[in-house]
Amino acid sequence: MASSHILCHNNVFNLSPNPFRNRGLSSLNSNGFCFFGSKSRISRPSSLKIVVSERRQVEIVYDADERINKLADVVDKEAPLSRLTLFSPCKINVFLRITSKREDGYHDLASLFHVISLGDVLKFSLSPSTKKDSLSTNASGVPLDDRNLIIKALNLYRKKTGTNKYFWIHLDKKVPTGAGLGGGSSNAATALWAANQFNDCLVTEKELQEWSSEIGSDVPFFFSQGAAYCTGRGEVGLYLTVVQDILPPVPLNIPMVLIKPPEACSTAEVYKRFRLDKTSNSDPLQLLHKISSDGISQDVCINDLELPAFEVLPSLKRLKQRIIAASRGQYDAVFMSGSGSTIVGVGSPDPPQFIYDDEDYKDVFLSEANFLTREANEWYKEPASASACSPSDDFSRNFSSSVE
Repeated sequence: MASSHILCHNNVFNLSPNPFRNRGLSSLNSNGFCFFGSKSRISRPSSLKIVVSERRQVEIVYDADERINKLADVVDKEAPLSRLTLFSPCKINVFLRITSKREDGYHDLASLFHVISLGDVLKFSLSPSTKKDSLSTNASGVPLDDRNLIIKALNLYRKKTGTNKYFWIHLDKKVPTGAGLGGGSSNAATALWAANQFNDCLVTEKELQEWSSEIGSDVPFFFSQGAAYCTGRGEVGLYLTVVQDILPPVPLNIPMVLIKPPEACSTAEVYKRFRLDKTSNSDPLQLLHKISSDGISQDVCINDLELPAFEVLPSLKRLKQRIIAASRGQYDAVFMSGSGSTIVGVGSPDPPQFIYDDEDYKDVFLSEANFLTREANEWYKEPASASACSPSDDFSRNFSSSVE
């Protein structure tokens, strides 16, 4: 991208020979402005000055693009799509019921999943490589090889379709790991969607959703419209067999706060400690009906994995109890999402004051959020603004979603 700063009078003047001619640029017009052809390529230093006289000078300044955009310039300019930026939102489980234990040792589950406005940003660029994708991220500890669900998703798409496009991907990570928010699963679903866009929507969303179950966990949910009643099995993760799209059962603008301690809950350890006789006996379909008719309340936001998660991480139980005690009606419901370790307070975007005052909670992850859906045949749109921070920080990040 280039911008021109003209440091001369607007009088007509000629440069002969034209110093731009060998740089793929057109001549200056009579107003002193330089026009660039659609296929112009600049391989010069980032600032180029052309001196006309002591008082007349033309300065062409080339703004440095981010690394991923520079890499994309290597790719054929005639490609119909070479770059894509997508929002990758996470989810919460408004309720999660474990209804029975199966003969194969797994547990049957039923849950109301809902996408929320906290999410990562994934930037894709076509790569000239014919062998592998290249992944980078701003987060430490995230695998960058085929252990990452993004790479697994892209490999799966190529395997299923026979296509051979490879990508540079940058993951701007905002969703914490080990949080019960499905951040990695969302990344995988987003990567499948992106690969299909780069291949002119070769397959349907339904096919993408079916394939995504091979990646594991709750990836198929993200191909819903954002709210879904899901059933499946669980043991070391939530493996969904039925994702039933539903209309959002609650207003999307209901605020919430997410509070996650630095410690994560091992999902395998949570299921290991799970006891069916200690669960709720509420009918999940009745819970869904009550939420749709009466809204969110503490008595319907049931998570049968809370008790074993609190055994794995006792401090998480204390955190939930303190939030409820301090809220004094501030939240409609306080509950754990997934297998932990995020506690969700629905009804207010603000954490209780003790989160800021108590030294024990100085390292917790905080984020406000609201419910989110998507339009048919479109991916999730990034909210105009959001915030995620630790109690010692106070900042917000502006987001934008675009297809280039």
